[in-house]
Amino acid sequence: MHRTFELRAAERRWLEGGSALPVVKLLRSSDARVEAAAVARLALSRLDCPDAAELEAELARLAALPAGYEPALKDFSENPTSESWRELMRFVPREYAYQRLRETVRRLSALGVNGDALFSCAAPEGLIPELIELVEQGRVSVGKLTAHAASGTGARATFLGLAAQAAFLTGDILGTVRLLRASSACENDWTVALPHIMFIRERASADQRQLLDRAGIPGV
Repeated sequence: MHRTFELRAAERRWLEGGSALPVVKLLRSSDARVEAAAVARLALSRLDCPDAAELEAELARLAALPAGYEPALKDFSENPTSESWRELMRFVPREYAYQRLRETVRRLSALGVNGDALFSCAAPEGLIPELIELVEQGRVSVGKLTAHAASGTGARATFLGLAAQAAFLTGDILGTVRLLRASSACENDWTVALPHIMFIRERASADQRQLLDRAGIPGV
């Protein structure tokens, strides 16, 4: 996309501690919707985000959230089933499908929906960053992730790697090693174990890293 002087100036003000809202609006007006949503989510992830309510409204526009969506999210949070998920995601315009999925999961996560239930409903539509974040927060069980790995998708190495992360977060280092080995054995041209190994090694204690070394889990 063409980055105008106005956009560069707005980005500079944001990076110096100002609001991201002007950046998001400029990107949206240029039809750079993916970039606009990414900036809005990044800004909202920080404490004391300026113009947070307006940024939430921008994300709603970028995902084309229909009228009455917030009550529908609340209803789902109280009864997170595959049927209620299908109702939420019904009739989504194709050009908004990706942003709708990300925004729906983000908002349901903030409502405290059970991680296993939310992951089960949303993962078949795409392993988006918000679902990976659920795993990294320790909100998805090892059993749920290994069940997805067993479903026969081409992303088996990724699901097993995420299961290894979940096992590590519960303190099960032996299960972590077993699942990392299984993830490595399922690697292909699209999915690898390395991101999951990095996640675990960056958080491991010295003793845990030694155990990983002895188990043949590569360093990074």
